[in-house]
Amino acid sequence: LTDAINWTLPGRCAALLLPMNVQFGSVQAQPVQAAPAAAQRSGARPAAIATAAALLAKSRKPLFVVGLGAHRAGAREAIQRLADKVGAVVATSLKAKDMFNGYPYNLGLIGSFSHGAGRRLMDQADCIVTFGAGLNQRTTSYGTALPEGVPLIQVESVRAHIGRWYHADLALVGDALSVADQLLQASATKADADKPLHTDETRRRLADFDMASEFEPAHTPRTVDPRTLALEISRLLPPDCNAVYDSGNFFQVVPYVAGLSPQHYKSAHDFSSIGMGMGTAMGYAVGTPDRATVFFVGDGSFLMNLGELETVAREDVPLVIVVMNDCAYGAELHYLKMRDAPVGKSVFPDIDFAPIAAGFELQTATVRTLDELRALAPLLRKPQAQVLIDCKITASVMAPFLLETVEHERRKH
Repeated sequence: LTDAINWTLPGRCAALLLPMNVQFGSVQAQPVQAAPAAAQRSGARPAAIATAAALLAKSRKPLFVVGLGAHRAGAREAIQRLADKVGAVVATSLKAKDMFNGYPYNLGLIGSFSHGAGRRLMDQADCIVTFGAGLNQRTTSYGTALPEGVPLIQVESVRAHIGRWYHADLALVGDALSVADQLLQASATKADADKPLHTDETRRRLADFDMASEFEPAHTPRTVDPRTLALEISRLLPPDCNAVYDSGNFFQVVPYVAGLSPQHYKSAHDFSSIGMGMGTAMGYAVGTPDRATVFFVGDGSFLMNLGELETVAREDVPLVIVVMNDCAYGAELHYLKMRDAPVGKSVFPDIDFAPIAAGFELQTATVRTLDELRALAPLLRKPQAQVLIDCKITASVMAPFLLETVEHERRKH
């Protein structure tokens, strides 16, 4: 309960999930004192900081990998100052998406959702420092996203998490903000000549990079490439909207949808279990009524939650639902194809969700072309009510993270 209260103090939402025996149990009521922010901070041992600072001093091309733990610690500015001081480029895990928007040496996401301009710089790193990032298979692309043979310094507030998913050469146990401040004090400012990643050319390449250059659109006469659709819908949505995602093959659109900060982004992808995002999206929408909440969901997932349209309508939940409709359980479809197995059980007819949602008095539209999507600009720029858009997307476009998983399994065997 104390953790939940502390999380909500800056104005954030928290879901307090309790087992039934606790909910119906009888306890003696006691006042809960929220711990002051300063009491929650802890720095790393001075000897470890000195060793890390020495490694950074020798490094010419450091890479900072930043996760949700650093966002929760409020460490963005301290990490940026440290990056400027030692010449580091910065990338984030999926859960810390958009944390460094506006920073000229921001490489975006690392791992399964990275882009070409970022990867070219990540591959050059000669020292890696992680701040509050778990380094799981998505962050490291099963160990292939980070260059081999370079020292890795892991900053983590929980000692047991050091090296849990990926090896660490040096552990700095402490919260990300405290450790970043310690490293700032211990590190000397490098000369420009010793910061080869901090150049006008790097800034220009990152600023000019176009996500659309990452792929060839795979439109058909009746479907839209999901990546192109995501880029276009991102331009139409309010810049301060929340984006919530269910799980599935369509999840590949995440890097193509712009956002403001990790606080505006949430996925129900943790267990790769589809159908878990609807409640999360409704919670975000109710908890932040001052801005639009957009829920991206696959058609297979949405079929599991059709009844919640009644909840959205009855409770007047301010939600924009974008159904990424490929007429299939997309992930299963591609997994089966890669194993040369029958796919019949993973596909189903082209269900038209718009009339169903209209029956609950939602504003609806069906999109099969980019022109049809662009025609919805007035509706999306300032949503005034509950909205559902049934987007017919091309089923042949496979999420890169699915291929990573299959290749990893093949390497193991």
